[in-house]
Amino acid sequence: MTSSTDRNTEAMAGTPPARRSAWTTRQKCIRLLWGTFGRAAWWIPALRVPTLRMFGGRVGRGCNLPRKVELTIPWNITLGDRVFIGERAILYSLGPITVGSDVVIEVRAHLCAGSHDMRDTRFPLTRPPITIGDRCHIGIDAYIAPDVELGEDCRVMHRASVYSSQPAGSTLAGNPAKPVEGGA
Repeated sequence: MTSSTDRNTEAMAGTPPARRSAWTTRQKCIRLLWGTFGRAAWWIPALRVPTLRMFGGRVGRGCNLPRKVELTIPWNITLGDRVFIGERAILYSLGPITVGSDVVIEVRAHLCAGSHDMRDTRFPLTRPPITIGDRCHIGIDAYIAPDVELGEDCRVMHRASVYSSQPAGSTLAGNPAKPVEGGA
Protein backbone atom coordinates (compact mmCIF):
# COMPACT_ATOMS: atom_id res chain seq x y z
CA MET A 1 0.00 0.00 0.00
CA THR A 2 1.42 3.38 -1.01
CA SER A 3 1.14 6.38 1.23
CA SER A 4 -0.22 9.75 0.27
CA THR A 5 3.33 11.15 0.35
CA ASP A 6 4.52 8.50 -2.12
CA ARG A 7 1.66 9.30 -4.52
CA ASN A 8 2.45 13.02 -4.34
CA THR A 9 6.14 12.35 -4.99
CA GLU A 10 5.28 10.19 -8.01
CA ALA A 11 2.94 12.86 -9.39
CA MET A 12 5.60 15.56 -9.03
CA ALA A 13 8.31 13.40 -10.67
CA GLY A 14 6.57 13.41 -14.06
CA THR A 15 6.57 16.14 -16.64
CA PRO A 16 4.79 19.24 -15.33
CA PRO A 17 1.52 20.08 -17.05
CA ALA A 18 1.74 22.43 -20.01
CA ARG A 19 1.02 26.03 -19.11
CA ARG A 20 0.36 28.97 -21.35
CA SER A 21 0.12 32.66 -20.69
CA ALA A 22 -3.27 34.09 -19.78
CA TRP A 23 -2.33 37.24 -21.72
CA THR A 24 -2.39 37.89 -25.44
CA THR A 25 0.69 39.38 -27.10
CA ARG A 26 -1.15 42.71 -27.41
CA GLN A 27 -2.03 42.70 -23.70
CA LYS A 28 1.58 41.89 -22.79
CA CYS A 29 2.78 44.86 -24.86
CA ILE A 30 0.26 47.21 -23.25
CA ARG A 31 1.23 45.95 -19.80
CA LEU A 32 4.87 46.63 -20.64
CA LEU A 33 3.98 50.18 -21.73
CA TRP A 34 1.89 50.68 -18.57
CA GLY A 35 4.76 49.44 -16.39
CA THR A 36 7.22 51.84 -17.98
CA PHE A 37 5.67 54.94 -19.54
CA GLY A 38 2.43 54.82 -17.56
CA ARG A 39 4.29 54.56 -14.27
CA ALA A 40 6.65 57.39 -15.26
CA ALA A 41 3.70 59.67 -16.08
CA TRP A 42 2.01 58.65 -12.79
CA TRP A 43 4.52 60.73 -10.83
CA ILE A 44 2.95 63.92 -12.23
CA PRO A 45 -0.38 64.50 -10.42
CA ALA A 46 -2.04 66.25 -13.37
CA LEU A 47 -1.29 63.25 -15.62
CA ARG A 48 -2.68 60.46 -13.40
CA VAL A 49 -6.30 60.48 -14.59
CA PRO A 50 -5.45 61.09 -18.27
CA THR A 51 -2.82 58.33 -18.15
CA LEU A 52 -5.24 55.86 -16.58
CA ARG A 53 -7.84 56.75 -19.22
CA MET A 54 -5.26 56.45 -22.01
CA PHE A 55 -4.64 52.85 -20.88
CA GLY A 56 -8.37 52.03 -20.92
CA GLY A 57 -9.39 52.82 -17.35
CA ARG A 58 -12.70 54.59 -16.77
CA VAL A 59 -12.46 57.38 -14.19
CA GLY A 60 -15.24 59.66 -12.96
CA ARG A 61 -14.92 63.28 -11.87
CA GLY A 62 -13.11 64.39 -8.72
CA CYS A 63 -11.20 61.17 -8.04
CA ASN A 64 -8.12 61.16 -5.81
CA LEU A 65 -5.41 58.86 -7.17
CA PRO A 66 -2.27 58.89 -5.01
CA ARG A 67 1.24 58.49 -6.36
CA LYS A 68 1.85 55.27 -4.45
CA VAL A 69 -1.05 53.10 -5.54
CA GLU A 70 -0.76 49.80 -7.38
CA LEU A 71 -3.05 49.43 -10.39
CA THR A 72 -2.22 46.18 -12.15
CA ILE A 73 -4.33 46.17 -15.33
CA PRO A 74 -5.64 49.70 -15.97
CA TRP A 75 -8.24 48.73 -18.56
CA ASN A 76 -10.03 46.64 -15.89
CA ILE A 77 -10.58 49.64 -13.56
CA THR A 78 -13.83 51.61 -13.41
CA LEU A 79 -14.10 54.40 -10.83
CA GLY A 80 -17.23 56.47 -10.21
CA ASP A 81 -17.20 60.13 -9.20
CA ARG A 82 -15.32 61.37 -6.12
CA VAL A 83 -13.50 58.12 -5.33
CA PHE A 84 -10.72 58.54 -2.76
CA ILE A 85 -7.92 55.97 -2.84
CA GLY A 86 -5.33 56.01 -0.05
CA GLU A 87 -1.57 55.65 -0.42
CA ARG A 88 -0.22 52.14 -1.00
CA ALA A 89 -3.66 50.73 -1.81
CA ILE A 90 -3.60 47.79 -4.21
CA LEU A 91 -6.17 47.39 -6.97
CA TYR A 92 -5.05 44.01 -8.30
CA SER A 93 -7.25 44.24 -11.34
CA LEU A 94 -6.62 41.01 -13.24
CA GLY A 95 -10.40 40.92 -13.46
CA PRO A 96 -12.73 43.93 -13.53
CA ILE A 97 -12.85 46.18 -10.47
CA THR A 98 -15.85 48.51 -10.47
CA VAL A 99 -16.03 51.16 -7.76
CA GLY A 100 -19.15 53.32 -7.34
CA SER A 101 -19.27 57.03 -6.55
CA ASP A 102 -18.31 58.64 -3.22
CA VAL A 103 -16.26 55.61 -2.15
CA VAL A 104 -13.25 55.71 0.18
CA ILE A 105 -10.56 53.04 -0.17
CA GLU A 106 -8.17 53.61 2.71
CA VAL A 107 -4.39 53.26 2.98
CA ARG A 108 -3.02 49.77 2.17
CA ALA A 109 -6.45 48.34 1.33
CA HIS A 110 -6.21 45.46 -1.15
CA LEU A 111 -8.87 44.71 -3.77
CA CYS A 112 -7.84 41.40 -5.34
CA ALA A 113 -9.66 40.53 -8.59
CA GLY A 114 -7.46 37.62 -9.54
CA SER A 115 -6.48 34.18 -8.36
CA HIS A 116 -5.73 30.68 -9.64
CA ASP A 117 -7.85 27.55 -9.90
CA MET A 118 -6.14 25.40 -7.28
CA ARG A 119 -8.15 22.32 -8.31
CA ASP A 120 -6.34 22.23 -11.66
CA THR A 121 -2.67 21.16 -11.67
CA ARG A 122 -1.97 23.82 -14.30
CA PHE A 123 -3.20 26.54 -11.84
CA PRO A 124 -4.95 28.57 -14.55
CA LEU A 125 -5.54 32.23 -13.85
CA THR A 126 -9.03 33.22 -12.79
CA ARG A 127 -10.26 36.79 -13.06
CA PRO A 128 -13.46 37.16 -11.04
CA PRO A 129 -14.79 40.72 -10.72
CA ILE A 130 -15.09 42.95 -7.66
CA THR A 131 -17.92 45.46 -7.41
CA ILE A 132 -18.04 48.14 -4.72
CA GLY A 133 -21.33 50.06 -4.43
CA ASP A 134 -21.78 53.79 -3.96
CA ARG A 135 -20.78 55.41 -0.64
CA CYS A 136 -18.82 52.41 0.64
CA HIS A 137 -15.86 52.79 2.96
CA ILE A 138 -13.04 50.23 2.79
CA GLY A 139 -10.89 50.54 5.93
CA ILE A 140 -7.13 50.64 6.39
CA ASP A 141 -5.40 47.40 5.34
CA ALA A 142 -8.74 45.71 4.52
CA TYR A 143 -8.85 42.90 1.95
CA ILE A 144 -11.60 42.35 -0.62
CA ALA A 145 -11.39 38.91 -2.26
CA PRO A 146 -12.17 37.99 -5.87
CA ASP A 147 -15.85 37.69 -6.86
CA VAL A 148 -17.11 39.95 -4.05
CA GLU A 149 -19.88 42.49 -4.49
CA LEU A 150 -20.56 45.05 -1.78
CA GLY A 151 -23.91 46.82 -1.88
CA GLU A 152 -24.25 50.56 -1.37
CA ASP A 153 -23.27 52.13 1.96
CA CYS A 154 -21.18 49.18 3.18
CA ARG A 155 -18.42 49.76 5.72
CA VAL A 156 -15.47 47.40 5.88
CA MET A 157 -13.61 47.93 9.14
CA HIS A 158 -9.83 48.22 9.32
CA ARG A 159 -7.94 44.97 8.56
CA ALA A 160 -11.15 43.05 7.80
CA SER A 161 -11.02 40.40 5.07
CA VAL A 162 -14.17 40.10 2.95
CA TYR A 163 -14.56 36.79 1.09
CA SER A 164 -18.25 36.88 0.18
CA SER A 165 -20.71 39.38 -1.25
CA GLN A 166 -22.61 41.54 1.24
CA PRO A 167 -25.90 43.45 1.02
CA ALA A 168 -26.28 47.22 1.11
CA GLY A 169 -25.73 48.88 4.48
CA SER A 170 -23.54 46.12 5.95
CA THR A 171 -20.78 46.89 8.44
CA LEU A 172 -18.14 44.17 8.35
CA ALA A 173 -15.29 43.31 10.71
CA GLY A 174 -12.88 40.44 11.28
CA ASN A 175 -11.25 37.70 9.24
CA PRO A 176 -13.29 36.34 7.68
CA ALA A 177 -15.42 39.49 7.85
CA LYS A 178 -18.81 39.12 9.43
CA PRO A 179 -21.61 41.66 9.86
CA VAL A 180 -21.32 43.74 13.01
CA GLU A 181 -24.54 44.50 14.92
CA GLY A 182 -25.28 48.18 15.28
CA GLY A 183 -22.77 49.28 12.65
CA ALA A 184 -19.77 49.66 15.04
